[in-house]
Amino acid sequence: MSRRTWLRHFATAGTAAVLAVVCVLALSRYDRVVVSRESQERLYFPSGQFLREAACGFREVAADYYWFRAVQYYGGYRKGEHDMRYFDLLIDSITRLDPRFVEAYYFASLVYSLDYGDIPRAVDVLGRGIVHNPEVASLPFHAGFLYYVFRKNYPRARLWFDEAAARPTASEFHKRFAAYARRKAGDLEGSLGLWRHLRDTASNPELRDVALEHIAICERELAKRRASTGAVQP
Repeated sequence: MSRRTWLRHFATAGTAAVLAVVCVLALSRYDRVVVSRESQERLYFPSGQFLREAACGFREVAADYYWFRAVQYYGGYRKGEHDMRYFDLLIDSITRLDPRFVEAYYFASLVYSLDYGDIPRAVDVLGRGIVHNPEVASLPFHAGFLYYVFRKNYPRARLWFDEAAARPTASEFHKRFAAYARRKAGDLEGSLGLWRHLRDTASNPELRDVALEHIAICERELAKRRASTGAVQP
């Protein structure tokens, strides 16, 4: 490689690195200067479409930044520091910047179902994720999770579990649970297994805490059931 070619490659890489840093610093400045102004936050919060255009070739960098903000924001909500009025904007920003950010769809669907009590909305955000990530098994599997645990709509849950098991990225757990759901539904053991799976696979502590809370509820209900029937715990 000639010296001139080497210098051109070096300059290109250096420019890309500088632009990435500028992108993150700009977002961080926005976070400090604008987001801190609670009364005007919604007015100045850029839309996901605007961020997608503005981020140019650094959409994944910006999506990572807003993912960090979304997890922090939800953590603050769980601690009682604020409400959830801007959560939708954060999720929209992440998924427009990076439509293949699977964890964002997954996380949002749990928040909509647990904190909003809105299962159709939770399934809708998973559906958007499935459109952009058709090979990913965890998205249809989580739709089955919502129907199984929250709606107790076992036929619908079974269909989603079967969809997940057919995806190329399906794990042995996905396939086993799809078979389990076909054989048996409506039991606390199944719900407990799903919450334990969420606990083991969640990527942030807030979701793990939610899973642990529901594991404790299922275990208490199972203990009551066994006590009332005289069944011995396996």
